[in-house]
Amino acid sequence: MGVNKKHILQGAQNQEFALDISYSEQGNPKGTIIFCHGFKGFKDWGCWQMIADYFVNNGFAFVKFNFSHNGMGLEDASDFTALEKFSINTLGKEMEDIASVEHFLLNELRLEIPVINTQNIFLIGHSKGGVAALLYCSHKQTTIKKVVTWASPFDFHRSWNAKFVAQWRAAGVQYIKNARTNQMMPLKIEILEDLESNKAYYDLSLASKKMTIPYLILQGTNDAAVKMEEFNLLKKHFTKAKHQIIDGANHVFGGSHPYVGDALPEHTQELVDYTKNFLL
Repeated sequence: MGVNKKHILQGAQNQEFALDISYSEQGNPKGTIIFCHGFKGFKDWGCWQMIADYFVNNGFAFVKFNFSHNGMGLEDASDFTALEKFSINTLGKEMEDIASVEHFLLNELRLEIPVINTQNIFLIGHSKGGVAALLYCSHKQTTIKKVVTWASPFDFHRSWNAKFVAQWRAAGVQYIKNARTNQMMPLKIEILEDLESNKAYYDLSLASKKMTIPYLILQGTNDAAVKMEEFNLLKKHFTKAKHQIIDGANHVFGGSHPYVGDALPEHTQELVDYTKNFLL
């Protein structure tokens, strides 16, 4: 029977964030998966917990967390109540948060719950979380054995065109609408300045030359947010990566929030099966 345990960790700029780990008290011989959510995402979205349970049933422990600046509070919720943090979130901060999670697994969780296998740690990133995961595995010293991206863009900032940036500079802030909550979510000028000063560091065409960790790219053909061109660019630059397309799948592989089904959506089931087989 699966267990779910909650923790509060400290990440970028000493900000706290919520994390939970699903595992089996009978053991998790295959290893531990760290899951990174996407832009405007959060750890308790849709069927992420059902995915966690799937992996626990297949011999893994599964860690999901809210990035420290994703706009969520520390409680389990689906509302963005910390937009000030969201407004200054960067890929660099997300990489710091992943480092905090890996450090927690290796140094604290190993002692607190010895049954959890931290010898084999894997990283999965959905959408923008995939970019953060790839940058982390390219630039940081890590024990992560394999990395998987689900519907990851090649360039997260690709849609920030000259007009968008000019308006941003003039106003000092830009806004992205959250279709689910109807909130206008702010992006302060600090995000643009961070991007400009770290352009090469965030460039996956350069990062790909440094990454040696086995990598699987998963992408749906009906993704309105991340087009197949992004998938093709990932394939082009991460030349040793394995890859698989899921025909007809959208950006969230058939999921939704809230998700009320009692089984994983068909495309999500394909997604987790491909992922599991790669990690084994």
